Amino acid sequence: MKKATFKIRRKIIVAFLFCFLSVLVFAVMSFQVHREIGYRLRLLEVADDLVNNILEVRRFEKNYFLYKHRSSLDEALSYVDRVEKLYRRHEQDIVRLTKEGARVPFLKTLARYQETLSGIQTGRPELPRGAEAPSSAGREESLRSIGQELLDMTATWAKEERSTIDGLFRRALYLFTMSMVFFCVVGIFVALHISRLFTQPLIRMQQAMEKIAQGDFTPIPEDRSQSEEFTPLFQAFNRMIHELEERQEQLVQTRKISAIGTFTSGIAHELNNPVNNIVLTAETLKEDFRELDQEEALGMIQDILIQSDRASEIIKNLLDFSRSERPELVSVSIGSVIQDTMRLVRNQLLMSGVEEETHIAQDVPAVHGDYKSLQQVFLNLFINAIQAMAEGGKLITKAWASDDREWVRIEVRDTGPGIEPEYLPRIFDPFFSTKDVGKGTGLGLSVTYGILQKHGGSIEVQSEKGVGTAFAISLPAEKEE
Repeated sequence: MKKATFKIRRKIIVAFLFCFLSVLVFAVMSFQVHREIGYRLRLLEVADDLVNNILEVRRFEKNYFLYKHRSSLDEALSYVDRVEKLYRRHEQDIVRLTKEGARVPFLKTLARYQETLSGIQTGRPELPRGAEAPSSAGREESLRSIGQELLDMTATWAKEERSTIDGLFRRALYLFTMSMVFFCVVGIFVALHISRLFTQPLIRMQQAMEKIAQGDFTPIPEDRSQSEEFTPLFQAFNRMIHELEERQEQLVQTRKISAIGTFTSGIAHELNNPVNNIVLTAETLKEDFRELDQEEALGMIQDILIQSDRASEIIKNLLDFSRSERPELVSVSIGSVIQDTMRLVRNQLLMSGVEEETHIAQDVPAVHGDYKSLQQVFLNLFINAIQAMAEGGKLITKAWASDDREWVRIEVRDTGPGIEPEYLPRIFDPFFSTKDVGKGTGLGLSVTYGILQKHGGSIEVQSEKGVGTAFAISLPAEKEE
């Protein structure tokens, strides 16, 4: 036998490792994205702090220009110092918010704003409302311009950081969606593949079991496509099929022996007649040998030979029927099978007082089957019918072709007492019998059912108490060429 090339457990382990590594890769990517989002959110907080502090600087700047309070300049300078300290404390992080080289312009711009603000503070005393030196307009305009530049710069950082965070969120959502789609597709593929590895061999075994139920003992083919896990199972199953086939043959043979035992007395009586005739003729020939002429002596010798042939034929039929042979499917005439089987039980019919009627249509097609097995079928039915009519009755056998000539129909009917309705569903079960203990094995109808199933046929029963029982058999007709 060819060795299987794969193990299911190995494929399961490979699939599990692939799924695990895929989960790990997506988890690492997701972790990096979420870590970047967290870091960017902290940078956004720094950018917002810078914007808020510069807004405070601008607010005190405007207060000074409106009310000319020197305290507003002091507050503005304190917030400028706070902005500078905040910037320098997070300088390395803030650099990531800006384009390369943007760090120096911000510090220079902040220094210019601080110098301008300090110049206004030291070069101009506090004046009443409405008083204004002619040289203050240019300085104030320069301060506003520098302050707006600082605000625009930090606001741009915050805006760009929010945009970056939005992009990271979209990437995380895309990664999540792709991972879900990927794992759904991979999961379905792995589930179907693993399921196929398990279900296909089980389906093959189920089909083989159904064939066994129909009498087909064909083993399951063993090939390289099978896994190492199922190969021993198939081997054991094929061994079981082989054993079942042998047990089936033994069961049929056992039933044959049982049937022989059933009509042994009939066979003995049937053999007794020709043997008695031979003995009587031989004794007569011996006593009257000298008085008989040659023609009379030859006639008596001829009678002895005829009776010997008759006895020999009876024994030959019995031996042929009981012989254990492998079934051989050939073209079989149902009429011949029925007539030959009827000859085996004819003396049994006479002893039981049962009349027999056989009606076989002229156009009954042949069937493709095993002659001895089909003979076993009818012998079982005939013996059951004879035993059911212990007080005499009638055994009627009919055979005809279906209208489409696809089937051969046979009916075996008796006028016995019938079968109890509650027993009908079980009469084809092995070892089930309605006869008294010691008068039946319960295998006859079970063997009959198995043989017909193996021939692609079927058997049904109808029975009515006090009227009789009828068995209807259907066998596929042999295709006409």
